[in-house]
Amino acid sequence: MKQILLTFTFIFFLSNLLGQKTELNGALNSGLFSFSGLTARGTTSINWDDQTNSGYTNGVYGTKSALCYGISFNLNRVTKGNFLFGIELGYETLRSKMNIDRIDGYTGNSTYQYSATGKAFLISGCLNSNPFLGYRITSSNISFDLTSGIEVGYRLSSTEKGNATATNGIRYSVSQDYKTIGVDIRPDIKVSAKYKKIGIYSGYTYGLLNYEMWVKGDGRWESYSRLIRFGVTYQIN
Repeated sequence: MKQILLTFTFIFFLSNLLGQKTELNGALNSGLFSFSGLTARGTTSINWDDQTNSGYTNGVYGTKSALCYGISFNLNRVTKGNFLFGIELGYETLRSKMNIDRIDGYTGNSTYQYSATGKAFLISGCLNSNPFLGYRITSSNISFDLTSGIEVGYRLSSTEKGNATATNGIRYSVSQDYKTIGVDIRPDIKVSAKYKKIGIYSGYTYGLLNYEMWVKGDGRWESYSRLIRFGVTYQIN
């Protein structure tokens, strides 16, 4: 990864000699985050212990999308040939979702089971670094950018939160820290349109690293991140 950053740094400074201008942009980001893979699931259950009055869900990597939010800044260079080189830095909160349909309980002497209705979320705070390159098409005061890069997401925290109401009338809540891999590598592609200084964008990012890589076994434990992003941008200079 250091080699990638050094390569983009070299390209960026080289473009200073050949380019037209440097731009600094800020963005308010949102999106829909989820997981895919053999172990990711859309529906789960809560394992509950009456003795400790606590529990956890069976799996945390949800295939259902939940809304995300964040902020970022990118510095890019536009060359005379309308090629783009730059780097983006930002922070965002990523949220995936699962439905809860059952409570599996243990009293200390016996087990019980109830149907339930609820949702569970895996919420992660991430610092992102994304060197990218692309191409710009301009028309009057409107410009269109197509860019692609390799995003490195540093996971600062990850928490599972869930609530479900069972058919026995009791509401069950779970909350626990749940952090496995510390870094996710995510190639991305993005399309943006800008009128003067204000713009909008959409893009797609997919993770290459298995969030369940810590699980030993025959390789069937797999969950990979997926993110559809969209947001608004503003050119600061």
